Amino acid sequence: MLSGDLEIQLRAADVEHLLRGLLDDEFPVFVSDDASVFDVSSLPAEEIVDRLARAFGVAVSSDDLRLPIWKLVDRLRSPRQ
Repeated sequence: MLSGDLEIQLRAADVEHLLRGLLDDEFPVFVSDDASVFDVSSLPAEEIVDRLARAFGVAVSSDDLRLPIWKLVDRLRSPRQ
């Protein structure tokens, strides 16, 4: 059974921005609340970190990449000081 996507839907514009900054030509049809960037991309972690830094201007760690995408979006919107 698939997880729901309420948290993703609440952040739809930011999630779309993240996915467009991360992915090239492919775009997932459905992203559940449990999905991490590794569920939507086969890029190596280092490339994902670089692409997110370019798209959001915020550095993320490899630990951040394991977060559900909606939590990662919140992290990118409110970077740690």
